[in-house]
Amino acid sequence: MDMKQSENVEYKHNLYKEIIPDTERRKISERFEVLAQRENNWDSYDSKKPTALILKRAQDIIENMLDIVSSESLWFTPFISSDEDGYITAAWYNGERELHLEIDENEVEYTKVWGDNVDMKMEIDYLNSDNCLVLWKWLLNG
Repeated sequence: MDMKQSENVEYKHNLYKEIIPDTERRKISERFEVLAQRENNWDSYDSKKPTALILKRAQDIIENMLDIVSSESLWFTPFISSDEDGYITAAWYNGERELHLEIDENEVEYTKVWGDNVDMKMEIDYLNSDNCLVLWKWLLNG
């Protein structure tokens, strides 16, 4: 690779690190703005609205995950919603692989799903900064 090609590769890498996370942060922020407008019974099934504390915590966690992942890998924005308890959920899909987060006031539980037999091909545990990148690489590459 000549010097000019090397400069282009470095430029593209820096561009991704600087611009993509900002674009993704805006997408995440917009989604949380929508969730903040929910009221109790938002789905006509008596589901709770997310509290301000859970919304803030979840947004911080997902943006932190973006920072960890985008430093080493491709990122794509999750589907973000809330569940019947008012907890925030985030889900990423890549073929047969799925990664789901459930974020409440105290913890973040993840669920890895792969294959067609969910009972046999599923793992549930707690998300932390040590396993975040490992889970992401599993989602993308297996």
